[in-house]
Amino acid sequence: MSVILRLPIRGLLLWLLFFSLTDAVFTDIGIRLKFITELNPFVSWLYNWHSIAYYGVKLIFPILFLLIYPRLSARLWIRYSAVILFLLYLFVNMYHLLWVVLALVNSHHG
Repeated sequence: MSVILRLPIRGLLLWLLFFSLTDAVFTDIGIRLKFITELNPFVSWLYNWHSIAYYGVKLIFPILFLLIYPRLSARLWIRYSAVILFLLYLFVNMYHLLWVVLALVNSHHG
């Protein structure tokens, strides 16, 4: 628990916003290149409806988290939530990086 209390949360929140953006960009690239399909039906509909709406929804939750964090920063659960979200988006971005590399390698061999 003490490790969580010592983490630079503001930095993690900025990384969370960055990872959310890169998640949206990598997903967009993957869909456009037909490497992947969006599995979330709502996000898929949004993506097909309008790209600005897609990016807006992808970014609104991390932005809201950044905005509410200062008001709730004294609460331990908000710190844990920030760390969990950071780790989740880090994992998602690593996964995206993996499938981009695999798709590129397969396209050169196929």
